[in-house]
Amino acid sequence: MRHVIVAGGSRGIGAACADLLRERGDRVSVLSRSSGVDLRDAGAAEAAIRRAEDAHGPADVLICTAGAARQAPLADLTAAALREGMEAKYFTYVHAIMPVISGMAARGRGVIVNVIGMGGKVASPTHLPGGSANAALMLLTVGLGNAYAGQGVRVVGLNPGPVATDRFGALVAARAANDGITDAEARARISAAFPAGRVPEPREVAEVAAFLASPAAGAINGTVIALDGAATPVI
Repeated sequence: MRHVIVAGGSRGIGAACADLLRERGDRVSVLSRSSGVDLRDAGAAEAAIRRAEDAHGPADVLICTAGAARQAPLADLTAAALREGMEAKYFTYVHAIMPVISGMAARGRGVIVNVIGMGGKVASPTHLPGGSANAALMLLTVGLGNAYAGQGVRVVGLNPGPVATDRFGALVAARAANDGITDAEARARISAAFPAGRVPEPREVAEVAAFLASPAAGAINGTVIALDGAATPVI
């Protein structure tokens, strides 16, 4: 039985990942603010990971979904907002990854799946703080995958676009404010950008994350995979 740690697993995509992997027989530890863990604090993150490993054994899989930079109209973009974006998204992942990856390398096995976001590839005026953090995470993911491959560790990124979580409402509100339209119009525009005409559900993202964490994906490492239903036609 594997021990899976989900960083940011109390809601949305993280909760869907935690539920799915429990259903499939894994022991799952969830790190989140609702469980009293602030992943923006490196010491608190490492302590929480050590407690989880003491209780359930070394982490075989780490899935990072924690943190999100605030969506806001371009008029609200400041240097402080850009810094907060890195603290909220980039460093929450870093603080979970670094204590886990060294142990995985020492044991010669392990998988890290970073759920990042297409905002790191395509700039949006309402998502520049988060998009900048996502771009940094993509580079970190690819670099760590390359660096640790020889020690039996895989690091893979997953880039969803908008997903039907509670954060989707914040995206809608920011787009509406930025474009001077109603929330209903913004929601319709975002949904229409998906060729399938709908925004994916968290469970659909979780299914792909679970595959990437499985032995069946053993040849996938040091890469970032788009999961936005072909809404963003970029290589």
